[in-house]
Amino acid sequence: MKQILRAIPISLCLSFMASSHVLAQKTYAIGLGGGTAIPVGKLNDAQKAGYNGIAMLAMGVADLPFGVRFDAIYNTLTRRADTIAQGSSASTSDFRVMGALANLIYAFPGTSAKAYILAGAGLYNSKVEPNGKSQNHLGFNAGLGATFGVGPLATFIESRYHSISRSTADGGVYQFVPITVGLMF
Repeated sequence: MKQILRAIPISLCLSFMASSHVLAQKTYAIGLGGGTAIPVGKLNDAQKAGYNGIAMLAMGVADLPFGVRFDAIYNTLTRRADTIAQGSSASTSDFRVMGALANLIYAFPGTSAKAYILAGAGLYNSKVEPNGKSQNHLGFNAGLGATFGVGPLATFIESRYHSISRSTADGGVYQFVPITVGLMF
């Protein structure tokens, strides 16, 4: 019985040390990135490639490959010159898409480089600049990427497919594919 009583404080001390080691491991990352946004489907008929920006918060458990990521995105697609009406005073009509997204992530095992897949949904706000009416719609996204460790930072590159649901009266469903490069810290 005395041996069991002596083992309890030692066990508690070891479990505290192990849990403090786990707590010291980083379980979140903040990231910023940018790149190109490519319209696909019907959107490609009126718009051409533009640019994108992203701010993200990724969270997970150090020993598990699953996590969640919250993204704020901004994309601008430029109007194709051949779709502007003759005699129109507008030289361009950019299509702007912003969104707030929640994603699930699965990271494949790796050391300094890790591939991952992600999928999620969110609220997308779109507007034809400069005088169009802003519209909110639900949509989903899925894609893949990779992170590369560089000291305390990580670089990432990813590509995702976004599909936004709109009624036919609002112009129908539109899709785009941003290719993004950035830093996570």
